[in-house]
Amino acid sequence: MAVSGRRRFDDDRVVRYETVEKNFEVEVARTLNKWCVTVYQVPERSIVAQDFFPERWKALARAQDFVRILNQRKREGEGTEPD
Repeated sequence: MAVSGRRRFDDDRVVRYETVEKNFEVEVARTLNKWCVTVYQVPERSIVAQDFFPERWKALARAQDFVRILNQRKREGEGTEPD
């Protein structure tokens, strides 16, 4: 099967993931011929981390990794036992 040089219609859209607590947002967007993964802290939308990838699938995988790591963090007050 021949592959055309045309992109699928959804290849350039921005993808956003939120953490369970909705305190972080991870965004994948196309910028400067690369795919940018940005982690924002909500509600200020301050940038916590940013990384660039040559391929979209790598950026999407890293974004999902970020969300998984952020969801696994201990919440404030968890894991502390009173003496």
